[in-house]
Amino acid sequence: MFKQLAQLEWKGTTRKGAVAQRVLMTLGKGYFGLCYLVFMVAMSFGLFKFAEEQGLDPLQGYFKYAIYLWMGDLVIRYFFQKMPTTLVKPLLIQNIRKSTIVKYCLTKSALSFFNFVNILMGIVLAAGMISMDFPVINSLLFALSFTLFLLANCFLVQLLNHVSKFALPFLIMFGGVLALDFYKYIDVTSYTKYFFEGFYNYPFLVVVIAAYLIMLVVFCYRFYKANLSLDSAIVVKKETYTYYELNFLNRFGKLAPFLKLDIKLLTRNKRTRTVLFMSALFLLYGLLFFTMDTYKGNNFFIILSAIMITGGFMLMFGQYVPSWDSSYYPLMMTQNIPYRTYLESKWLIMVLATIVSILLASFYLFFGLNTYLVIVAVGCYNIGWNCYMSLITGAFIQSKIDLTSNKNAFADSKAFNIQTLLLSIPTIAIPVALYFLLTFIFEFNMAMIAFVVIGLIGVLVKPFMFNLIENLYKSQKYKTIKAYK
Repeated sequence: MFKQLAQLEWKGTTRKGAVAQRVLMTLGKGYFGLCYLVFMVAMSFGLFKFAEEQGLDPLQGYFKYAIYLWMGDLVIRYFFQKMPTTLVKPLLIQNIRKSTIVKYCLTKSALSFFNFVNILMGIVLAAGMISMDFPVINSLLFALSFTLFLLANCFLVQLLNHVSKFALPFLIMFGGVLALDFYKYIDVTSYTKYFFEGFYNYPFLVVVIAAYLIMLVVFCYRFYKANLSLDSAIVVKKETYTYYELNFLNRFGKLAPFLKLDIKLLTRNKRTRTVLFMSALFLLYGLLFFTMDTYKGNNFFIILSAIMITGGFMLMFGQYVPSWDSSYYPLMMTQNIPYRTYLESKWLIMVLATIVSILLASFYLFFGLNTYLVIVAVGCYNIGWNCYMSLITGAFIQSKIDLTSNKNAFADSKAFNIQTLLLSIPTIAIPVALYFLLTFIFEFNMAMIAFVVIGLIGVLVKPFMFNLIENLYKSQKYKTIKAYK
C-alpha cells in the first residue's frame, strides 16, 4: 500500500505544469539546502573550537552551547519543514485504513532533509570527539543521544504547528532567553549544560532519549488519526467578532471598502494577528546588530537591518497577496470587482504600515543620526519599489492560508517556505546593491538623498507599475483559483 501511495504522489508531482519554474525553484532550494547542510554540520564540530576561543574546556563548552544547536534546528524546522501532506480527501473515500494513511505521512516526514542533516551532524560529532581522544563508547553514545534529540524535533514541530497559541510564544520566549544569555545578561547555559552533560556521563540515557522520540511519534500518530476525516476538513468553527465601522477610511474613495476589509482581516484572524505581532518584533531587528561590537560600522548589516525594520509588515503581508483571501478568492473573482482597485488597496496598506514603521523606529536615533537616516532612506525605497516587488512575489506564491487556525491536521499549513524565501531575494538584494553603489559614488548624505529620490520616483511611476502588476495577476488568475480549491 505504501508503494501505491508513493506512486500516486509521484504521478501528481510529475504531471504538474510550469516545468521551467519548478526546475529553477528546485535548483534554488538545492542551493539553500546545501548551505544549510554545510553550516549545521560545520557547527556540529565548530562548537568545540568556539569553546576553546572562549577559554573553556572543549567538551564542557560543547555541553554549554549545545542548546543553541537544538534551538536553531527547532526554529528552522518550524518555519521551513513542511507538514506530512498527501492527497488525503480522495483517499478517505477509498478502501484504505486511516492508520495506513497516517503511517505513510509520518514515514514521509521521517525522510525529511532536516533529519538527514541531523544524522550527518551526529556522525561528524562522533568522529570529532574520537579524534580528540575522548572515550570511544561515551563519544558514540553521546553523539547518538544528541542526534536522537535533534531528530525528535521533526515530530515536536508537527505538534507545535497545531497549537499556535503555545508555539510562537514558546519559540519567542525561549529565543529571547538565549539572546539574553548570548549578550551575558543572564547565564542560562550554565544550567542547560548539565542536561547535555548527562548524555555523556550516563550513556544509558540514550534509552530515555529514544523513548522521548517514540513518545512524540505516538502523539503525532494519535493526533493525525483523530483529525483525519472529511468532517474535520469542512466543518467551520463559528467565530464571534467585534463590529466596528472604520468610517474615517471613506476619504480614500473607491479604495475604502477594500481597506476596511483588509483592516478587519488583520485584526480579526489568528494568522494575520501573528503578522502584526511579528511586524512589531521586526522593529527590534536592528538591536541584533547595532548593539554588537562585531557588526558596528558594517554597512551590510546596517542596510539589512533597515530593510527589515521598515519592511517587516510589507514582507509578511504583501508576499501573500492574494493568499490572504484564498478561502473566498474564487467567489471574489466571479464578482464585478476591479482587479486594480483590489491590488491598490493592498499596496496602500503596505505603504501606510511602512510609514508607521519609520516613525516608530525613531528610537534608533540613540545609535546615531546616520543610522536613523539609513532607516528613513530605505523606508522610502520600500515605499517606492519594494511594495511593488511584494505584490509581484504574491502573484507566484499560491499557498492557501487558513486564517483561523491550523485545524486540518494534514493541511499544508506552512505558507512560509523556501519558494517564498527565493522570491524575496530581489526585495533584499537590490536595495543592498544600490546602497553600496550610491555610497561608493557619493558621500553619505548625498547617497541617502539619492536613495530617497529613487523611492519617490517609484511612487511617481505607480500607474505604469500597476499596469504591469495587474496584467501579471490576470495572467495568473485561473492558476491561482485552481490552487485555492
